[in-house]
Amino acid sequence: MKRTYFLIFIFIGFQLFASNDKYRLTLRGNPATSIVIGWNQISGSNPTVYFGTTDFGTNYNNYPNSKSPDRIVSYKGMNNHFARLTGLQPNTAYYFVIRDSQGTSERFWFKTAPSDNSRLSFIAGGDSRNNRTPRRNANSLVAKLKPHAVLFGGDMTNRDTNSEWREWFDDWQLTIASDNRMFPIVATRGNHEDSNNSVYHLFDVPSTSVYYAITFGNNLVRTYTLNTEISISGNQTNWLRNDLNANTNVIWKMAQYHKPMRPHVSSKSEGNNQYNNWAQLFYEKGVKLVVECDAHTVKTTWPVRPSTGSGSDEGFVRDNQNGTVYVGEGCWGAPLRSNNDNKNWTRNSARFNQFKWIFVDENKIETRTIQVDNASQVGSVSNNNVFAIPSNLDIWNPSNGSVVTINKGTVVDPDPDNGTVDVAISSGNDDVEERENGDLYTNSSDLELVYDSYSNTGYQIIGLRFRGVGVPKNATITNAYLQFTADESNSADAELEIALHNSSNSPAFSNSNKVSNRTTFSSKVTWTPQSWSSNQNGSAQRSPDLKNMVQSLVNKSDWSSGNNLSMIIRGKGRSLTSTSAKRVADSYEGGADKAPRLIISYTTESNPPPPNPCAGVSEWQSGVSYSAGDRVVYQGNLFERTSSGWQFIEACTASRTNTTFVQRVTPPLFNDLVEQTIIHPNPFTTSIHISSSSLILNKANEIVIYNIAGAEVYKANITATMKKEGLVFNPEIKESGIYLLSIFDKNDQIIENHRLIKK
Repeated sequence: MKRTYFLIFIFIGFQLFASNDKYRLTLRGNPATSIVIGWNQISGSNPTVYFGTTDFGTNYNNYPNSKSPDRIVSYKGMNNHFARLTGLQPNTAYYFVIRDSQGTSERFWFKTAPSDNSRLSFIAGGDSRNNRTPRRNANSLVAKLKPHAVLFGGDMTNRDTNSEWREWFDDWQLTIASDNRMFPIVATRGNHEDSNNSVYHLFDVPSTSVYYAITFGNNLVRTYTLNTEISISGNQTNWLRNDLNANTNVIWKMAQYHKPMRPHVSSKSEGNNQYNNWAQLFYEKGVKLVVECDAHTVKTTWPVRPSTGSGSDEGFVRDNQNGTVYVGEGCWGAPLRSNNDNKNWTRNSARFNQFKWIFVDENKIETRTIQVDNASQVGSVSNNNVFAIPSNLDIWNPSNGSVVTINKGTVVDPDPDNGTVDVAISSGNDDVEERENGDLYTNSSDLELVYDSYSNTGYQIIGLRFRGVGVPKNATITNAYLQFTADESNSADAELEIALHNSSNSPAFSNSNKVSNRTTFSSKVTWTPQSWSSNQNGSAQRSPDLKNMVQSLVNKSDWSSGNNLSMIIRGKGRSLTSTSAKRVADSYEGGADKAPRLIISYTTESNPPPPNPCAGVSEWQSGVSYSAGDRVVYQGNLFERTSSGWQFIEACTASRTNTTFVQRVTPPLFNDLVEQTIIHPNPFTTSIHISSSSLILNKANEIVIYNIAGAEVYKANITATMKKEGLVFNPEIKESGIYLLSIFDKNDQIIENHRLIKK
């Protein structure tokens, strides 16, 4: 009898999840406010999507919203249901289940795209046809890299059969992350899709002709999905031209389609129809990145424009200033072909399973080629920082660099060896603490710089290993620094020494290869950091310039772009005698988005421009009370606050050597704007007195106090009868520490912020 009950239980549990499968997300409209949830309904009736911004698990009745399918189509052996969700909040997590007469699905979730021009991440590729191992590898990397969308360039299956499509969607479930987060696909038709219906009926795209465009962000990037399997001239190109003309305000334009204009495999036919209709249009209308598929090889090009003149090759000539970059050519699982048809404008080509990982912000597009064969060994990015490089990610690093960067204003840096690299710690094994007894601590949530009382650690040594540092050999280093995020508040004087491992490709830390055993360059740097407050990530948490030691490294004969380097931090002076003379930073385990970063700026020019002294310095802001030593940028010049006023330091521009006299306007003093605000006593014990010209007489003034975590601990509306007399109030705060006091105006805008200390 017990066995019977057990089998009944298993059967009921199976029914809970077995009435639908083959889940997918697609896009028809604004990705910030809408999405399509698609699935195969196996059995049961009346399926409904229940969803909301709070995670209620599989308790479908608790979700505030529900949506029945907008479209149901029986196709390719599946009962495809599509629920089109609209009116969603931008940049927001939504949780959902599908409930029918037989049970409730698993709880899944997705995040809408931002509605502003925040940075975006895309994965682009195609040709997943008939080799399931690389196809499943690439799918699992989607789950780990968590893009805002997947641009899929067609040829999902080999013969477009029912069984192949069911198998394809089974494999697509690997794109669902371990926490059940899903990511939308923007689907393209390839030549192995026998008709447009294969895409229209299975992905509910917004066009039966399977050419359409979607804008991400406010006006950040408009992605064009085109169809090379129908007539290219005529209606399709007319639509493309009209849409490009109607969207001139979009910062970036990208396109994807299946068959390339100029494939990099000699056996493939030239795409003359695409070339004749689209190449000049892309160039004239500012389409800066095009993703092509079909040839089953790997390629990136230099920026090119259509031309048959001198220096051209197959109808294109390199144009670093205004050209279009073409990448591809589909290797998501289809049989690989040799890259045996390079052009004189080919940047790099190869032959392996891959897709493109694309970052887009207002100033640039970055494209990396990801090799997918080691997918099981790759770490996952955080939901809070999808731009971090996860551990073991295999980024292709050919002769012309691992990142194709397209800059705003110019298509691409004509010399990829100029620029700035920003590398974060990508594994818990790369930020380590070596205790006084030599033991390595590799999984702490913070980094004590350098004293740690935990388990009698003592005055430890910190090792930071940065992988894949893309600085070319013999480049001129113009600036380099470490950037930390404060895990704790520390104000005691501290003294730290930063050194660089003298190795052209620094190996991983281990008990046999510890931090302390590594030889370093002689150009060490001493750092006496300012006070830190928890969660700060600014100039106070930034090291001094480390360019001399980095210069020594990249000048080594065996240094190569993409190698690894290790920074070593020790205590000095007081920080080796006083247990409080330290700083505590977040580690990788404390949050991938808070992990230490290494930022290096470089040039390969023989006469590099002088570094910008204003880099990282904030513009002067009205209403901010500046202290002596604070620096601001004002009208293109750098100023430092002194006890008596503002002192001009230098101009921000590169032409600072010009000695022509220019009358400079200094930033207004705070006293020039308002009378001095006085808060006393500060530190306070019980009551606080505020006198300020910002106070509104005979009306309630809203006072809010926050703790260092940003939580509101006190709020009151207090009336002032005289500005000089001010306000007196008792916030009843019990815990000692640092707080932020804000005064709000009648429009609920902050007019003053002040640091407050409770004894």
